[in-house]
Amino acid sequence: MKKLTLTALMALCTASVLFSPTASAEGDASALTVRPAGYKPREGDAKLGERLFHDPKLSTNGMSCATCHANHASYSDSFAKPYPHTVVMARDQLGRKQVYLDEMIQACMVMPMAAKPLPWDSKELAALVAFVEQEQRTFKPTKQ
Repeated sequence: MKKLTLTALMALCTASVLFSPTASAEGDASALTVRPAGYKPREGDAKLGERLFHDPKLSTNGMSCATCHANHASYSDSFAKPYPHTVVMARDQLGRKQVYLDEMIQACMVMPMAAKPLPWDSKELAALVAFVEQEQRTFKPTKQ
């Protein structure tokens, strides 16, 4: 497999967001990525989450979470902040000022990965949240 430069990787992720067939309208993606009423996050298995983070089968276009985020790639400095917080992709693509981590994972499922969002009560969503929370704890922002 060819190694991608960070610039090429970011271009790929941006193109996937802009041309995703699943999220044809910003309103559709925004509605799919908002926590449902009465939603209570469940505890997740970070080991399962790590496997899912690298699994392109979650997408319809061969991408995985790791396509954009391997070794903390493509996270902005705000990733170090507690959720909910502003995420540029959610702000620019969905008009959302702040998102929770599970909502951001759902946004990545719908936009760059061109897939359906995971069921909100699924062990897969909970596992991805648990793994990304681990990633967040080891993330070092470039600006302090």
